[in-house]
This record gives sequence, structure tokens and C-alpha cells, in this order.
Amino acid sequence: MDRFNDSEYAILIGNLLHDTQYIEISNMGKMAGLRKHAEVMVRKILDIGSSRTLMLGQVKRDSNNPAVNSGMDNLGDELSDRLIEIIRKINPLGRDGTHTQHTDEFSNMEVESVEDAIFDLYALIFIKYFLDIQVSIYSSPQVLRMFSFLPPIIRYKTWNYLFEIDKNNIQVVDKLCLSIIKLFDKETAYEWLENNSETIKGIPYPTEHEIEKYYKIHSVEVLPGVYQAFVSLNFDKYSNMYDLLHDKISDPRTSVNESGKMYKNFEEAVGHYNNYRSSMIQNSSAEMKSFYPLMDFVYLGRKTKSELLG
Repeated sequence: MDRFNDSEYAILIGNLLHDTQYIEISNMGKMAGLRKHAEVMVRKILDIGSSRTLMLGQVKRDSNNPAVNSGMDNLGDELSDRLIEIIRKINPLGRDGTHTQHTDEFSNMEVESVEDAIFDLYALIFIKYFLDIQVSIYSSPQVLRMFSFLPPIIRYKTWNYLFEIDKNNIQVVDKLCLSIIKLFDKETAYEWLENNSETIKGIPYPTEHEIEKYYKIHSVEVLPGVYQAFVSLNFDKYSNMYDLLHDKISDPRTSVNESGKMYKNFEEAVGHYNNYRSSMIQNSSAEMKSFYPLMDFVYLGRKTKSELLG
């Protein structure tokens, strides 16, 4: 079977980003480019290589495209439904952007709606990954750290979806709370916490044994034979997730990237990602080996702010 090859699509992705993000172009031209970008994203998600045809209109149940049906079988029913829902937001406008029958210019709001749906496609890649590894408080801290070098909007969409399908996952609820701070602000995070207070207070708190295991995973050798735990979740100070998250929102350390102060988009984040990746390249854990290619894919063709400024 012809599978998706990241390197084969690197030039096309770079050109599409250049035309839709990095130069001045009409909204009609931008819409046509965004539709192509969405097609590439669907190819990646469904693992469809270049020798097979693909049109966004074929992304549906019982498609007339066997490659789509096979890809959705591998994706699973729930995520396939999510993919179909996203494409329904993109395809009508994107299709009009490529046809001469549509003669009116697209509004900024229409373009932004398609761009937001493409962010949903990015998030879907990571939603599948975290579902596959069954993300938990024991998941690789390196993976979670690397994931934090994505724009806040992608992280928020990922964690929010995972929270909706599993409201008892401590790792998910913690990362969702942080992503709300980084995408919006602390006021919004407090509001979210209050709106979900009963659910969050009801999350089963880790046992002493589970906490000990968590700290062990997050321990780093600071001196020969001396280990120190660097944890995001300080379970010892609390007895429930509501209090833990409330204090985390209040903590001055979570203000560092509040409202995207450090990076809001791919172009602001790519430099941070490249620096972290180069320092972590020797990490050969199974989780990291499968995660590196996903991060590398979403940064294909992205330029840093300094490159854009000339």
C-alpha cells in the first residue's frame, strides 16, 4: 500500500504555507491554498500516499475511495467522525475557492473559519497519538514537554477533546487547564475550573503508591546517585484535583506564557521547538521515537519570525 511520506510533501507544504501565510494574497487565493493544505493533512491523518487520488468530498462513510475507507478503519469510528465533521467545515468554502463559478471575494471571517478547521486537523494528529499511548500521569515527561512547544491553540484543541471523552484523566485535565492559561488567560482558566468544579472534584485522586510511581518517572539524576523529582503535579500538597489546579492557576510560574506571551503561533514557537529537539535527540524511548516524526511534520515549511522579517 502506498503510504504517506512526509519528505515527499515537504516542498508542497512549504509552498502552501508561503502562499497562504507569509505573503499578501487575496482571500480567494488563500482559500484555494488552504483547501490544498487540508488535503495534505487528510492524507497524513489517513496515511494515503501520492499515488492514490484524494478529494475532500470523498472523506465520508462508505466513500467511493477505497483508500479513505481503509484509512478511516485504521483511525477508528470516533476519530473518523471527528475528521468528517472537520472536513464539513472546510470543503464547501475551499471548493468554492477553486471554482470560477464563485466570483465574490471571501470574507476574513470565512478564511479564519477554514484556518481554524485546519488547526483541528493538526490537533487530530495528536489526539490519535495520545489515545494510542493511553496518556496518563505515567506518560513520558519528555513527550509532554515537547508537545508544549506547539502553539497554544493546537494544545487546547487536543486536550479539550480528550477531556470531553475522559473527564477522569488527571494528565489531561492538568494540561487542558495550562493550555487555557496559555491560549486565553488566567481569568478564563478560573472560569473553566468553576464551570467544571464538580467533575474535577470527583476525579479519583492518586494513591500513595501511584504518587510515588509518578515521582519516580519524573526524577532526574542531579548528582551521582542523587535524584530529584521535577514534577508538574505536586500531589503531596493536596487531596483533590480542584485545589491542585486552583493553586496552579494562581502560581506566578504559570504566568510565563499566559495569553501566549512566549509564543502564540507556529512561527513564534518553531525556534523554541528546534532548540529543545536538538537537546533531546538522543532520547530513544519508544514514545519519543513515535512522537518526533509528528512534531517534525507539523513544523514542515514553517519559518521563524526572524526569517519572515528578513
